[in-house]
Amino acid sequence: MTKKTILIVDDDPDIVLANRLVLESAGYAVEEAESGEACLAKMRARRPDLVLMDVMMTNPLDGYYTTQQISDDPQLREIPILMVSSITTSQYAAVFPTDQYLDIREFISKPVEPEILLGKIKQHV
Repeated sequence: MTKKTILIVDDDPDIVLANRLVLESAGYAVEEAESGEACLAKMRARRPDLVLMDVMMTNPLDGYYTTQQISDDPQLREIPILMVSSITTSQYAAVFPTDQYLDIREFISKPVEPEILLGKIKQHV
């Protein structure tokens, strides 16, 4: 049986490492991208089974805009996205457009406990 691949999109190496360890110990294959641009390139090269998307990367809404681009791409739009971010408790909370539709499966606030993260991923892959 082929391992499910999770793409972690986050520019914080500590978060990426922590999530990688949790996911690999649960039997997932892990890919990484540190920006929205890198995310799109990786997704087009090798479709992941799920994306963990941070919001605040290159700019405060990098993950938000990248998610919109994924939704607009017929080749990528079916890949589930879990948005994992601390933007709601940051200085950028007011600029996060909560009144606009965003094609994600769930929004999860950082920090997230490993068991909760794994449970959410299991629901969507």
